[in-house]
Amino acid sequence: MQNILPKTILLIVIITMIIFNYSFPQERTKIINGKIVEVDKCGFPIDDSYLPKYISPEYMGYSYDSLLADLEQWRLSDYVKIDSIGLSVQGRPLWQLTISSDPNDVEDKRVVHIHARTHPQETEGFYVTDEIIKILLSENNFAQTVRSNCVFYIVPMYNPDGVVLGYPRKNANNIDLEANWFTFPNQPEVAALKARFTQLMSSANPIEVMLNMHSDSDCARFFVCHDSAGTSPLYYSLEENFIEGIRAYYLTGILPWDSVVTWQGGNPLKYPESWFWLNYAASVMALTYEDMYQCSLTGNFNVTANAILHGVMDYMNIVTDVEQVTEVTPKQFLLQQNYPNPFNPNTKISWQSPISGHQTLKVYDVLGNEVATLVNEYRNAGSNEIDFNVGRDFSPNLASGIYFYRIAIHSDILQAGDFLDTKKMILLK
Repeated sequence: MQNILPKTILLIVIITMIIFNYSFPQERTKIINGKIVEVDKCGFPIDDSYLPKYISPEYMGYSYDSLLADLEQWRLSDYVKIDSIGLSVQGRPLWQLTISSDPNDVEDKRVVHIHARTHPQETEGFYVTDEIIKILLSENNFAQTVRSNCVFYIVPMYNPDGVVLGYPRKNANNIDLEANWFTFPNQPEVAALKARFTQLMSSANPIEVMLNMHSDSDCARFFVCHDSAGTSPLYYSLEENFIEGIRAYYLTGILPWDSVVTWQGGNPLKYPESWFWLNYAASVMALTYEDMYQCSLTGNFNVTANAILHGVMDYMNIVTDVEQVTEVTPKQFLLQQNYPNPFNPNTKISWQSPISGHQTLKVYDVLGNEVATLVNEYRNAGSNEIDFNVGRDFSPNLASGIYFYRIAIHSDILQAGDFLDTKKMILLK
């Protein structure tokens, strides 16, 4: 009776939502073309009518044919078994990779599940997944340890119809699969993945970590963290440990754990993570990972994948031979747009330099008056990040408005003088 009552109440709530056309408050907002608009967890507007209805699959960079070719290569590995968890709207298999030391005998193995390409255009999340597969199939000590302890179930292309049709966000029925988990009936793809999750969760070795691989419209790598108001204080703390454990292997690449926090108003009853929390609470670390969507910094997928795998193993207390991730030295100068923007009270500013030299980072108002000096020192080549916090470290009396931040990098080897770049940011109080 105790198990039936909560589900009965949930069903009543969902039916009420449908009848009265009620929806939970959206998770994020953005300023686009001077207007504050509601965006989904990937940073794209909820009203996506502005998006083109068709994108060339070749433009996306990884087509359904690409997947079929990779499946044939993956089949050659003794550590892989390939099957299908169901069919898409148009009848395409939803391929699943089972990766372990013996994929036909996974008894007593710890379980990690990963799925990608829910939104067809978000190929970067898949590229990280692809690098995870490459690492898992390699012969180094780390991969051998992971395979001997774990089984990874990976769905590399969850929305094949959308990829084939060139849809940016939806499946063949023009439905966003990401937000379809509490809609009745579910789309075939959602129903298939939900059935697979249910099957694994009822087995002797349930899922411990579920990663939902996406790409965000902002140029940033991060995990979407769920607030304690929508989960619990315990789970909120577990999220911090999980994300920061991964970041430890790629500090300059992945944003801190609380950079994007959603569910402040409660579980939105939309996403696969919503479904996991409702049914299994803190027993599953179910999170969305967002990679950089089509920006100049996009890349380092192998570094990100290595960090994720090492962090997941640490979270699951599986001892491995730590093969520290070596961050790639940048090939060009770049000052990144601050994140978040607009901001209050703090925002992160990132930049990269292919050379060592004296670096200064300063903030100015619209009249050109210097507001703060954030960096003024010699730094080695590499990627950098700093937190600009109004009211804590710098200029507590700053008014709302437009400000500029400017990087200057000086080195004797530069032929044309200093590297200089300036970007705009908005403070909203």
